[in-house]
Amino acid sequence: MTSASSRSMAPLVAAWKQHFHLAADGSSSYNKGLNLHRQGAVGQIYAAPGQLAAPVAAKKATHKAALLLPELTATQWDTLVSRLTQIPQAVADLLANRIPAAVADPGLAGDMAIVPRPEEITFSCSCPVGHTGPVCDHSAALGHAVAERLANAASLLLAARGMTARELAALVRDSLVGTGPGPLPSSTDGTVRADQLFALAAHRPPFPLAPDAELDATAPLTATLDDPPAPCPSADDLTRMTQDAADRARALLTGTVEQPHDALADTVRILATPDGVRRLPHVAQTTGHTEAALRTMMIGYRHGGPAGAHAALAAAPVAADALERARATVLASRAVGLGTIDIDSGTLTDTTAGVQIRPGPDGRWHPFTHWRTGEWRPAPGACDDPAEAYRAARRARAARPLRR
Repeated sequence: MTSASSRSMAPLVAAWKQHFHLAADGSSSYNKGLNLHRQGAVGQIYAAPGQLAAPVAAKKATHKAALLLPELTATQWDTLVSRLTQIPQAVADLLANRIPAAVADPGLAGDMAIVPRPEEITFSCSCPVGHTGPVCDHSAALGHAVAERLANAASLLLAARGMTARELAALVRDSLVGTGPGPLPSSTDGTVRADQLFALAAHRPPFPLAPDAELDATAPLTATLDDPPAPCPSADDLTRMTQDAADRARALLTGTVEQPHDALADTVRILATPDGVRRLPHVAQTTGHTEAALRTMMIGYRHGGPAGAHAALAAAPVAADALERARATVLASRAVGLGTIDIDSGTLTDTTAGVQIRPGPDGRWHPFTHWRTGEWRPAPGACDDPAEAYRAARRARAARPLRR
């Protein structure tokens, strides 16, 4: 799990530096440790519940230094989770696998403080000075290294306090069960980040609509606007993007979304629209797929959705015995046993009939027909039953004219 930007974690770093400095209690080792840190003497920092530890090299010897911190109790974590769930930005960040900037909020004091108080930080080291209890040069160097790491790895301190960032996200997610959507996460200027909004939609349970609720039709304002300056999208493109977003939101709200789209399938979805095909050369360049392959995926998408697009590119991997069982099912379903069913590259192919079925990532079998150009083109009729998918391929092949 990645952390927020170093700028958003600045209050956390500042609080650590202040408390660490007070914990050192004016020891000369504080400045000596800073010099060791700047010389690169501190190795990899390891976080475990109750401590932060690292090897520190000095004077041809390496010592194991540690900072001992108290773990937060379950009650304290519950208090922190309760506070974070009231901040939409923090919820969205956690569900999108980021440490929220809210953990660095100076307002999270007392029981909710991630940074331990000065009196809670104790030092330990394998060197002779470290054995006696006070801060030594090596443990001081570790304290400075931790300050630097926290700017980009706040999860380090979370782990030392007894909670991984992933576990914290799970607690926040559990606390959202049964709640309404709440306000959107936004920055001070009102900007809503798409990845945060997606994270909220993906992890929050569906919000039930009233039985008589009707969704309003969209009326894009972009249709009345002039084109913005380049390189911004044109007004027509903005209209299509707005309509597409509204259609997908409507599908989410009504529960009619069938399959998730990954990046490639979503690109093919846009290409398959009447206005999308003009982007084919650019998409071929950026994705690395040929225009011919993308056109075949567009046909697959129209027939079988995201899984159909991927099946058009390549068969989904399945076990060899599953292919054998599917072949036996197809052979048993044929009225006339002419031709053979070959297994090649994860597909079942009837060369004599000019048809093929492929397993898709959705667990269904997708039908294909052979063309004179030597390519296999998707056909409608994807089905869980390989025999039915095979019959769909035969119907599609028979419906084609003899000459093109």
